[in-house]
Amino acid sequence: MMKRFNFNAATKAMLGAGLLSLLLAGCGGSDGKDGEDGKPGPVGLDISQATTLKATLEDVKIDSGTVSVDIVLTNANGVPVTGLEQYAQINAIGLGIAKLTPKSGKGYKTPQWVSYINSVKAADPARSLANYSYTDGKDSAGNPMIKEVKFTPGDAIQANIESSCKTTCLTVVDSGVYRYTFQTNLSTLPAIEGLDLTYDPTLVHRITLELQTDGSKDAKLVNSHIDFLPSDNFREAKAEETRTVVDLEANCIKCHSTNYSDTSSTAKPLALHGGRRIAIANCQVCHTSYSKDPETGSSIDLGAMAHAIHKGTYIMVGYSGTAHDFSGTMAKAAAENGYPQYNKVKDVSERVTLPVSIGSCQSCHSTDAKGPVDADNFKHHRGLACASCHMSGFNPVDNSEWLTPPEGQKDRGFVGNYFHYYATPEIDGIPGANLVNVFQTGGCASCHAEQGEEGSAKYHLAKANATKLLRTEYAYKLENGTFDATKGELTFTVDWHSDVAPHQDPKVKEFWVSLTAFNGTEYTMGPRPATGPLGRSESRISVNLAGVNGNTHLTASPNGSKVTYTLTDISRIPVTGNNVSPYTQIIDIAKGFMDGKLLVCANSAELDPTMDAAIDCASTEAPIYEVIVGSNKASFSADASNVAPRSLVVSEAKCANCHGEKADFSDSHKLTHATDKPDNSCGTCHSAVPNTAVALADGSCVACHNGAPAHSKKPFERGFDFKVMIHQIHADTRSVRRLTTDAATFPENPANCAACHDKGQLSLTKLGDKPAFLASTGEYSPTVAACASCHAPTATDNSAVIGHFETNGGVYNGAAGTYTPGSETCATCHGEGKSLGVDKVHPVKY
Repeated sequence: MMKRFNFNAATKAMLGAGLLSLLLAGCGGSDGKDGEDGKPGPVGLDISQATTLKATLEDVKIDSGTVSVDIVLTNANGVPVTGLEQYAQINAIGLGIAKLTPKSGKGYKTPQWVSYINSVKAADPARSLANYSYTDGKDSAGNPMIKEVKFTPGDAIQANIESSCKTTCLTVVDSGVYRYTFQTNLSTLPAIEGLDLTYDPTLVHRITLELQTDGSKDAKLVNSHIDFLPSDNFREAKAEETRTVVDLEANCIKCHSTNYSDTSSTAKPLALHGGRRIAIANCQVCHTSYSKDPETGSSIDLGAMAHAIHKGTYIMVGYSGTAHDFSGTMAKAAAENGYPQYNKVKDVSERVTLPVSIGSCQSCHSTDAKGPVDADNFKHHRGLACASCHMSGFNPVDNSEWLTPPEGQKDRGFVGNYFHYYATPEIDGIPGANLVNVFQTGGCASCHAEQGEEGSAKYHLAKANATKLLRTEYAYKLENGTFDATKGELTFTVDWHSDVAPHQDPKVKEFWVSLTAFNGTEYTMGPRPATGPLGRSESRISVNLAGVNGNTHLTASPNGSKVTYTLTDISRIPVTGNNVSPYTQIIDIAKGFMDGKLLVCANSAELDPTMDAAIDCASTEAPIYEVIVGSNKASFSADASNVAPRSLVVSEAKCANCHGEKADFSDSHKLTHATDKPDNSCGTCHSAVPNTAVALADGSCVACHNGAPAHSKKPFERGFDFKVMIHQIHADTRSVRRLTTDAATFPENPANCAACHDKGQLSLTKLGDKPAFLASTGEYSPTVAACASCHAPTATDNSAVIGHFETNGGVYNGAAGTYTPGSETCATCHGEGKSLGVDKVHPVKY
């Protein structure tokens, strides 16, 4: 048990010594024999005065079905918090209790939590959702594709906690220590068909606590739990004895926020059930494998629910009757056909836009030593978790044929029958997945693996594993290049991984190296010039090193594992009329940066990437996907010296947290000149086959997306400039998104600059020196452009903030040429660390 905090004799003596000496000094004669020290008095802080709360659980007892647990309550400094037992303003005290039940079957089955507190809930007729349809784009012939969403409302078991007793169930044990006795008695539980609620002291048990005072969602909100083994004197369970597959710190907050004190209108802390549920261990006790939503029939198993939410297919109705539609299709159906059960004011219908493939398990699950002890358990199949992706949209009513196995086959239930007999690539929820073939070819161990084996995850992780291996195997380095502006010639060397040069390796599909002129302040795209032999840009050239044999402007000289390339014809060309010659910035500035994007062909049929991850790009033996291998940022100049880098103002690691490492945004460029190669005409910037950018933070994207006037200017609320575009996408202030009608569901508060920026990157000191951004609506000075992208994407109702911009040297929607670089004074007050710094006036949490 935790040590109780009391005033001891020494503390009392120190506090009272001065006063006692004064009193005794006025008395004559002997003061007599010292008496014995009294018992230490209690010390504590009344809960009404506490500004922070922490709680731990200990000393569990279960006697004749009666369960009690001690709650040790302190503030953040460890001072006992008293008075909880009589605090009338308490907002919530809820406790749950569950057992960890082993599962049987072929291969290793992860144990599951079974709550002792359950109810069978009937569907609310007023909120039970009816089937609906909506239009989901058009097919290749231009015809609208109609999708139907179906539900199976009905009685459902739901695990729960007890929360009605509040302080009535508390007794004071010691200063800051309270004993909670459950109303639920484990020996008198009502029977529920299909659930074994027998108390088994040999199993690991969990008690959870959620405590909230005064409606606080931060300092005075507590989630806590204790895992224990009753049969071993109720000792606390070891980490390997319980079950923790994902961890909030290691997994979830890479993208999500735990800034519970953020009360701004755009706050999105990962706090559920009225903001009281913030710990995964607490979630597990209610979101059990057998729990369902009665109004829709959707599983509320934690794994299945999380998968379906992130896939953007999950719909359920909450306790308050609010529909939570993570697919965004209810709102679409209501807009198209009218759907009376959708309440626009009360219900939430917004599609989750996951920035990685739903099959990228490693994006949320730990595949290294940094995760929780049971992190590898995700590799072992669970029907519900698998079905949440592979069977999305299917149910036993509308797909009743799967309730019956083929003749002569074992009946494995609705889910089991589907996976073993009916899951063909044509109908599976993961396009192309051929699960039936795995069973038919005897690959049972692929899913039903023994503990410690890869299991079904080998299919999901094969691409990630091969990517990691090939990025190591094909790692390369660009050496600085020498540019002769007079000759129009660039020479540079690639430190390759083998003696087989890139253009000689049949497993290399393309190897693009891009060079961009940099004037020391910012990239400037410039107007659209005439087309030249190396593309159509003043400032940027991309060349495919793998295509050297078919490029008359490029030569390669291999020397062992080093290959020296020479690119010629970087020269001005004759133009007519108002046309501008390409490459003028490269020639005039004569320095800048180079970066590479290597595409290696990988074998998608190979589940063990150590065997044969790469494959001949001309092979027809297996489906092929491309692994992107990025490069270092190299310089080019007249003497191959280093060019002073562009200031780094955003964190590449934080981009990768959500988007993955070396994310490929080629698909985002597919609407304009998508088929142009990067070395052909407009493909220099527009190409989607591929787009040549790899890193998001090093300026590669800014090379095209900069403040210079684009040849096809858009209004500011659709800004082309990178800082404007990225802020608008993440803050959802962009008026139009060209590739989708769905809003970007950024899982953080877009006002939390620390979600993307590291400490020290928000000084603003050099931002005002950059060129203005010229949109079709007018000119915007650089700091104004960044700030207005969230605060004033249009002038409507934003006169005050625009006035503030202009008073301090900024330009908002001005005439072209109005802004003089360096005129903004924003950094004086709003630079990071200043009294009104962006880190002070925004809910920034590093």
